Amino acid sequence: MAKSLAMFWGIPLVAGILIAGCTKDNGGPVTDVPPPGVTNETQAMQSMASSDQFVQNEEVTMADQSMETMDYGTFGKIDAAVTPLRWGRFVTSVTTTVTMTVLTGDTIAIANVEKLITGSLKVRALTGAGDTVTLTKPFTDKAVRNVVFRRFARSAAIFWRNWLPVATSLVDGGTNPPPAGNGIDITKLEMFLPSGDTITVTDPTNTYLRYRWVSLLSPGRKDCPQLTAGDPVKMRVTLVSESPDTDIVVLRYGFDPLHRRRVHMSMVSQVQNANNTYTREYELSWFVHFHPGYFNAGVDAITRGTLFDDTAPYSVSWWGVPYRVL
Repeated sequence: MAKSLAMFWGIPLVAGILIAGCTKDNGGPVTDVPPPGVTNETQAMQSMASSDQFVQNEEVTMADQSMETMDYGTFGKIDAAVTPLRWGRFVTSVTTTVTMTVLTGDTIAIANVEKLITGSLKVRALTGAGDTVTLTKPFTDKAVRNVVFRRFARSAAIFWRNWLPVATSLVDGGTNPPPAGNGIDITKLEMFLPSGDTITVTDPTNTYLRYRWVSLLSPGRKDCPQLTAGDPVKMRVTLVSESPDTDIVVLRYGFDPLHRRRVHMSMVSQVQNANNTYTREYELSWFVHFHPGYFNAGVDAITRGTLFDDTAPYSVSWWGVPYRVL
């Protein structure tokens, strides 16, 4: 269901950028003065990309406020160094870099938002001797997302309003760099919507979901998921892992400062590849929460050793699908 940006906006663009469906929002940032430190159009777009609601929500989605229980599922019998009781990912710093590219025609611009996220994974676990310990594994994750801007004016007096964000890609995150021999990588995501539509993604940073000023754009196309409280949604994810042990995959959704939900996804298929990696599929059906806002449905794939082995390296892969609840 992907289409090129050129087809949607009716302007010449470089090939290879694709777009799929997100939500409608006819409002947007309107201010009488530019943001602090902003003196030109490029800086204005960089500021808006950094403060975009979906962009700000991504590290909120992937972080925890405490070590949470494993009540979203059971992991079966294992032979490992520890048995996890609770775990949480705690972010200590985020470094954000925004790089702007104005495409041919000076009508569409792409903000590449790259974040280096550092912190520690904490696991409260039982040892083989029955002792309770807290394991700490430092991590550095890298997250990449693209935000699409459209030019709406060419005013020198209010230059900070000339460009406005209209779409976002998915976010692609994970361990930076992946540990040798312990890598895990999400390769495909499918989101089955209550409307009957399916969002299928294999290239997260080149799949765009529009969420603002949709009425000003060409008709007849899909937009970012706009969901209603109680709607049923199904998520399916495919990953490739170097670990022979079954990976842990959770869905994080509805995350904001007051709400958070982390649910264990079930493995539905596994194939051993010729190079001794494993292709695994996981699924989960869930119901949309009742608090409104801009969110990311974060699929968080974690090698079993990350949680179950105190000597194994931290290794994760995560994608975030933007959605909105009214």
